[in-house]
Amino acid sequence: MVKKKLKRKSKSDGSLAKIGAIVWRLKATIAIALILIFAYFFFSQGSLFIEKNALLSMSFSAGNSFNIISYMLAHMSIWHLIVNVVSLVLFATIVELALSSKDVAGIFLFSAILTVVFFSFFNPGIALIGASAGVWGIMAASFVLNAKRAIAALAIIVALFLFLFPAAAIAIQQYEVIMVQKNTELGTALATAIETGDYETAAVIAVEKTETETELKEFSESKKLAAETSIDPFLHSYAAIFGIIYLLIFRRNETKECVRKQRLVSIFHKTKA
Repeated sequence: MVKKKLKRKSKSDGSLAKIGAIVWRLKATIAIALILIFAYFFFSQGSLFIEKNALLSMSFSAGNSFNIISYMLAHMSIWHLIVNVVSLVLFATIVELALSSKDVAGIFLFSAILTVVFFSFFNPGIALIGASAGVWGIMAASFVLNAKRAIAALAIIVALFLFLFPAAAIAIQQYEVIMVQKNTELGTALATAIETGDYETAAVIAVEKTETETELKEFSESKKLAAETSIDPFLHSYAAIFGIIYLLIFRRNETKECVRKQRLVSIFHKTKA
């Protein structure tokens, strides 16, 4: 009996050790994902959208070049954040297993920074928001390093978003409904308090109603801004190119080795067939 317990404990310890090893091996991927999530909810103050003025103040453009880092931390909506974080985790895992944690951080920053600088040089009037450039750089690098795994990751993303997109749309709509309902209830409670002469309670309700109306207005404006914002395919193309350029400059030998291995595997499968 004691031996069985010891075996179970050793298996449990072994599993925890494996999980710890995996987490440590993917520390850059996990760290970047957590930073993006934390930053979004910090700047949105727990809301599904970041307030319009705050969002624009963090954007990058030719006139806001000092926002070279902050623009990556802001996203147009919770859906924008989900798309980037899920894509980042899947593609960065491939890169981190093939190269190193430093390379994941390096490719992300290299692509994100050089892409917006290059893009803004030709499009000075466009404001840029989100970590998409860094994610696309990592995605391109993953296809070079391990195309088979990258294609599988892309398939997973497409499958996930077929379910996540409707869920996110419903969540956003439900949040707005709840806010409108709350504002209506506060209006009714305020009117009742005034009619009964309970002016102290009325003052408290009035403050809460004003805050709710402000939040609802900011939510509607941010939602409208997110709907009106377009995705530039050239921006993502530049980011993918910069991701590959990083490999050619800083990890040329490792990249050649990964490509060579993929060719050998392909030849082996063709020969076997």
